[in-house]
Amino acid sequence: MEAVTEHDSSFRTRQAVADLVHHAGPLAKLHFSDLAQASGLTPRAAGDALALLRDDGFCFHRDETLALMGGLEALAIAGKQGFDLATVILLADVLQTRRGSGLQIWGKAARQLQDRPATLRAAMANGLMRAVELGLVTSDTMPSVAARLTRPAEIIAEALLQIARSMRPDELLAVAQGDCGREVERHLTALRQAISLRDGTLLPEESWYPGEVVELAAHVPDQPGHPGCTAILLLNALQPGGSKEGLALCWLSQAAAYCDLKPSQRDPILAAFRYLYETDAAFLDGKSHLTIPVVAEV
Repeated sequence: MEAVTEHDSSFRTRQAVADLVHHAGPLAKLHFSDLAQASGLTPRAAGDALALLRDDGFCFHRDETLALMGGLEALAIAGKQGFDLATVILLADVLQTRRGSGLQIWGKAARQLQDRPATLRAAMANGLMRAVELGLVTSDTMPSVAARLTRPAEIIAEALLQIARSMRPDELLAVAQGDCGREVERHLTALRQAISLRDGTLLPEESWYPGEVVELAAHVPDQPGHPGCTAILLLNALQPGGSKEGLALCWLSQAAAYCDLKPSQRDPILAAFRYLYETDAAFLDGKSHLTIPVVAEV
């Protein structure tokens, strides 16, 4: 096979690959017979080759999987059964190997995105955008901004507000005591007002009361109020022009902790971080850390 060029380890590339790979397995099961036939392989031989390809993260660098690449390209060109499977795996390979693809299918993929389930649509849209940005593919049509969003901000915000409002009185008090026990009542009053009266919004003049204790609690996993204060920071970041300051560091240092939260807290928080990735090209890029898991529902 052609030599692999320098690997791109940036966050945006790794996130795009992770999202595509998430869908590659289920799509391969759905269109296995189409793939085997297009590849000219028996079901057993196709299954063996697909197992190797899966072990390699759906990246073609073995001669034993070349027949599948040919089959996927045939499915992509035909544009019917198995088109999504072909698009997902070929994009994942392109982004990982940097070989590029001259197939004239990417514009068609972009035009069909609106008919796909949200997580698949966003994975294909962001994967295609990244491949175009890196000069690996060309397309006469680019995915819309809406196509790149797994879910809209308002849906995520509703779930985050529920997390913030679920903080118990003892948790709110613990958060308010976070500044070495200083001005507890002032922090507590401001925190309650922000959550109850303004849907979690922190005003510019509230950067210290209660902003300081919210920041402190959001940076300490397993402490009372940690999920609720994380939700408040994310709620404010989702707003137009909202500050994302500190949230990249939160993800870098606490990704595993977020993934270990109970689903009712974990899923909205992960969805919010994903929204920041999908809407801000600078968010987390260039840093080495865990990618954001796919969340099916919020």
